[in-house]
Amino acid sequence: MFLLAGWLAGCSFFGGTAAKIEVSPPEGIIPLIVTFDGTASTGSGGISTYHWTFGTGDESYQPKGTYAYNRAGTFTLTLTVRSADGSTATKSLEIVVAPAVWITDSNLSRVYKLDMDGNVLLSFAAPGPQPQGIAVAEADGQTWLFLACQGEGTQRIYRLDPSDGDLSREFAAPAQSPREPTYAADNPKRIWCVDGTSRKLYALNPVNCQILESFGINYFTLFPQVRNVAFLRTPNGLDWTAQANASGHLWYLEGDNHLLFKMKIVPSYDLMSGTQLEIVGDPLYVPVFAASAIDWYDGFLWVVDSNEHEIVQIDPETGSPTGVRITGLPGSNTTGMEIQE
Repeated sequence: MFLLAGWLAGCSFFGGTAAKIEVSPPEGIIPLIVTFDGTASTGSGGISTYHWTFGTGDESYQPKGTYAYNRAGTFTLTLTVRSADGSTATKSLEIVVAPAVWITDSNLSRVYKLDMDGNVLLSFAAPGPQPQGIAVAEADGQTWLFLACQGEGTQRIYRLDPSDGDLSREFAAPAQSPREPTYAADNPKRIWCVDGTSRKLYALNPVNCQILESFGINYFTLFPQVRNVAFLRTPNGLDWTAQANASGHLWYLEGDNHLLFKMKIVPSYDLMSGTQLEIVGDPLYVPVFAASAIDWYDGFLWVVDSNEHEIVQIDPETGSPTGVRITGLPGSNTTGMEIQE
């Protein structure tokens, strides 16, 4: 008897209240802006309150509106309504947000936004020549594209609006050959980039791209993993990944030997110390000989093969291709990649 009563109450049988959700679109590419509407819900005496949760921690008490999903994943959109007689009803549905793939082409000086099948969703001209990498990063409370460019004696990092490519700000690059910017989203928040001419890794302030720290080749020769191999000589990829209760890791791919190095970020512990990098574990051999950019997504390493105009998924345990690829990349020379999730 108790179980039956609980089931009936959950269905709001007695009040006759029903929550109805209208949403458009229910799926799409990040950032996904959905229109939600609960005004078709019914109840005795009308609906007195609406309560929406979006599966992200955000909520709304409006009958209808719009909401932007800025992370990839599957989210549960839930509406709970209360009618004038006090009865309630709840309805849920899933919102599926797919990642976006940003690539840069140095020959054409263009930026492309793709889906995971390689279809072009957006394309615009880079504000500077020879883009060498791209990162999605947060600054001033917004999401931006940070584009590293070199060429014609101009080394710049540009901050762009990801919706249309409009230039927001322009910064001087830390050295002559800025490549592979990546955003460290956990404290200390940084934009990291690598420079092939100075052979340094740079940590930049995301707000103004001022240099916060730099780490040259002499710093890393203290580690046995790089003592007898090329390192920071031919940068072919840089990426940041999160780590629980820590500042995350940097991953660097050396083009001369195709070795992927993992570096732990050790933040400063007082005003007199600075951030440190610590190479951990043995490097992973990645057999993509024309690699030009890397990114971690969904537990796999993704590597741009500029010769084959494709992005190759790599098994992180073995370093071998899994057979999954994003093929037919636009442009002629892909030099940067970021999977926005």
